[in-house]
This record gives sequence, structure tokens and C-alpha cells, in this order.
Amino acid sequence: MAISPIIIFVYNRPEHTKRVIDSLLTNLESSDSDLIIYADYAKNDSHITKVNEVRSYIKSITGFKSIQIVERDKNFGLSKSILSGVTDVLKKFESVIVLEDDIVVSPFFLEYMNAGLKKYKDVEKVASIHGYNYPINTKGLKESFFIKGADCWGWGTWKRVWNQFETDGSKLLSELEKNDLIKEFDYEGHFKFSEMLKKQIEGKNDSWAVRWYASMFLLNKVTLYPKDSLIQNIGLDSSGTHCNDEGYLSPSFSNQRVSYFPEKILNDSVARKRLSEYFKSLNQQKISYALRLLSLMKYFPRKFFRLMTKYRSIKMEDNFYGNFSKWEDAVKQCSGYASEGILEKVKNSLLKVKNGEAVYERDSVLFDEIHYSLPLLVSLLYVSSENNGKLNLLDFGGSLGSTFFQNRKFLNGLSFCKWSIVEQPHFVRCGIEHFQNEKLAFFNTIKEAVKENRPNVILFSSTIQYLENPQSILEQVSELNFDYIIFDRTPLIYGNVEERIMIQRVPEEIYKAEIPIRFMNYRTLLSFVNKSYELFSEFDADDEIFPANLNIKNKSIIFKKALNASN
Repeated sequence: MAISPIIIFVYNRPEHTKRVIDSLLTNLESSDSDLIIYADYAKNDSHITKVNEVRSYIKSITGFKSIQIVERDKNFGLSKSILSGVTDVLKKFESVIVLEDDIVVSPFFLEYMNAGLKKYKDVEKVASIHGYNYPINTKGLKESFFIKGADCWGWGTWKRVWNQFETDGSKLLSELEKNDLIKEFDYEGHFKFSEMLKKQIEGKNDSWAVRWYASMFLLNKVTLYPKDSLIQNIGLDSSGTHCNDEGYLSPSFSNQRVSYFPEKILNDSVARKRLSEYFKSLNQQKISYALRLLSLMKYFPRKFFRLMTKYRSIKMEDNFYGNFSKWEDAVKQCSGYASEGILEKVKNSLLKVKNGEAVYERDSVLFDEIHYSLPLLVSLLYVSSENNGKLNLLDFGGSLGSTFFQNRKFLNGLSFCKWSIVEQPHFVRCGIEHFQNEKLAFFNTIKEAVKENRPNVILFSSTIQYLENPQSILEQVSELNFDYIIFDRTPLIYGNVEERIMIQRVPEEIYKAEIPIRFMNYRTLLSFVNKSYELFSEFDADDEIFPANLNIKNKSIIFKKALNASN
């Protein structure tokens, strides 16, 4: 049997990588296989140690016919790594087997892959051989079957097919829309691959796989799937670039040999229908979970909607004073929020929350019960349910993660959570050193966060009122084309007063500071946001005491990108 070379793309997960190699070595064909490893470079300093651990390990690997290691000297990212790596290898070989550093394989994986690649190497209609199958209902299905399109977990293909791969997402989407194929492409609307493709075009993800699927789908090619999966994805533990806690997608792999390979090259309508039904069930599970959480919220005692009595008693109307025509006039009379003493107090409080020594922190004050913002939590759960249980959020002015830690019990119930915080430079430095992890990251600017993590929702949690120029920030946000904008605990004027710039005196029990604050008119906020967004819902936020003569209401508002908004 002809043996195809194996490519593995690795990055910063030494334990995952070792498990993948160990699983490959259980395959008899491994000793006759050329192994080519592409090791990506660290995208930031915090990843260097793990990247070096991986590079040290892969140099110790034995058991293959040959081993070639390509160490990148700059960060490519997964998509660019795969596109360039597969292209380079297929300049020398006619076929290839592709794995990532989280794909553990069955002892019969290589036998199946090589047999499929040999049998269908000259069959134009076959796009690829796939080692994974979703945990669908397999009753009555053959040992292997074809489904229209292509896939990305443990796969192989030929040079003749890879040369037909269209990587321009805009062209692919245009063809799908022009030929009225979106519904079929999305498995009857049950999995929004078209939305994933749109987000790739918008720069909100860098998925090579959705373009691979779309390319082969439009060419009416099919991919061979095993009835029982021959791989397990062990990266669904939030350790990777495009992964999350969806263990139900890859619970295990089969230890059975695949001996049947279909002669007729046809899209298996029964298998495709089963996959469509599976995607439908996933959506129902995610929405059901979110709804169950929301239904529980109504039973929360009222005390969860109020801070502890001591904190409430010091949040009085006379903590606001002045009426300034310009922001800079108020700044001149304020100590501001840049004090290292404030940062130190916030850091020490949040470290106790992070380490389980305290339950909840707000404005550096520790409490023995969590104070939830119900409107915010409802909004987060709604957004995640609209995105298959995933939340990728930018928290503008999010301190060192106060809102993240406040809601983490509910966020842990989501299948995926990435929380990016944009803050002042000294907060960012502290956040990276003490709080950053696989879910929580810190950035100096919105554009940096968007470039790195591609969030689709931005949160202003009691922050917009403290900005010198909120209009410029909102215009920037609108240009970046987030799917949702959420304002939580935002005081707005309802009435004829357009705005009021004042000074807020922070009670010394929290930390000593005086901060400029701008009370914006409700209509003004709507006029900024409504250029590209529509008001989806609004709630009354926590009770606060503001100057009585201004008719201020504390609001939580969620905006959704308008359907006709230009990209």
C-alpha cells in the first residue's frame, strides 16, 4: 500500500502533542510514514515557555520513516500554518494526511486514510478522506460513506484537489448566494456555516476550514467519512485557538478496522440527513440550556440586585457636584483614576476572588455574596445562545476582570468563552501578569483586541459615562462591525437636558478619587448607535442615586447589528 506523508501542526500544547504522537505510534503504518511537523512561533511572550517545551519534545520523537521539523520564526496562526504547510508538502508529494496537535487517532486510522487515498486518488469527484464522524445516529449506515463538501479533523487529500481550493471567502459566499445554496450549505439551516464564512470575510475569524468546506461544496465534491470516528479531538478543553468545552462533539474513537469503501461516488442522503438532525439537536440543547438559566434567574432573591447595605449607604446624591461646559475643566479639579494605589487595591481584591478567598468584588470592595446584574447576564446568555453557545466578548474598561469573575459560574456553562479587556496601560500590564489565562486577555486598544481575538460583541459596563469623547469610541466600534453592543449600568438623562458634565466623588471607604462623569442624553446615545445598529432590548439597571433634577435612569441596553448595515 502506498503510504502518504503525515503533517502535524503544533504550537504550545506539549501534553496534547505527546498524546497525538503516542496514538500515531500505535498504527502499524507509522514506521513507514514520513512525518512533517510545523511548529508555530509564539504570538505573545506568555506563550514562549510552552512553545519551547513543544519544540524540545518534537526533537525527541522517533518511530517514523523520517521526521522533518519546520520551526517558524514568527507566528503564523493556525489558518496560515495549514494553508502554507499543506501547499508546501504537496509540491513534493501527491497526497497528504493532516493532523493538528489535539487530534488523537485510532490504531487503524492510518490504514483507513491510506487505503482511501489510494482507492480514490484518480476519482475527480472525491475531495478528501476524513477520519472523524460526528456522534450521529449511525443505525443502518455502511462502514464508510460520502457526504458533500469537506471537513477538517484528521483528514487527507491530493494535490489535484488542493490546487482547486478557493481561499477567497467573498467569492465563495457570492457563489453560494447566487446559486441559492445557503440553506443546503447550512444543513437546512441547522448549522450556520454561512455565518461563519461571513465572519471570516469580516475578519472576525480566520477559519480555513469553512473555506475548504465551501470550496468543495461548490465543486459538488464529496468526502469519505467512517461510520465510527477514528479520531478524538482532545483540544475541546479551551486550550486551543478554535476550541471549546464541547466534549460531546468528540467523546471517543473506534478501535475497529474499516474494511468497506463504497464503489459508488454519491452523496449519502441518509448520512447527511442524520448529520443535519444532529446539528439541529445541538442548537436545541444550547438554547434549552440558556433558557433554563434564564428561568432560574427569576427566583433569585432581591438581595442579589442590591449591593451590601454599607456600600449602598455611601453612594449618595451629594457624591456628584458641579456643572462644567468642557470635560477638561472637570479634569482639572479631579485626582482621576490613574493612581497606582487604586490599581493595587483592585488587584489585591480580585486576586482573592480569583483564588477563591472571596466571593465577589466591585470597585475594589469585597462582598460575601455575588451581586449579579440580571440585565447583563440575560444579554450575555442571549448572545451566546445565538452563537451556538459561544461567547467572544470585548469588555471595554473592564478593570482586571471584575465582570468576568462576577459571572464566571454562568460563563463556565457555555461551550466557549473568550473575554478580552481593554484598559489603561498600567491595568493591562497588571492583568497580563496576574489574571490572563486561556479565557481572559488584556489589551491597550480595541483594535488590538479585535485583531487578536476577533470578538463579536462589545460590552460597556458602567464605563461610557467616564469617557472624554464617547462619540469617537462609538464611531470606532460601529466601524469594527460588532454583532452586538451592550451597555450595562449606564446612567442616561431622560428629558430636555442634552448632557451634564459633573465630578463624582468616590467614597473613601472604596478608594480616594474624584472622577469626571458625563451624563449623556438617552436620545444622544441612540443617535450614535442607530447608524448601524437597532435597539434590541433595554432594561432598568441597579438602583442608583443620581442628581434628582436631571431625571437620570440607570439603564442596561443591548443593540444588535442591523440587517441592512454595510460591512
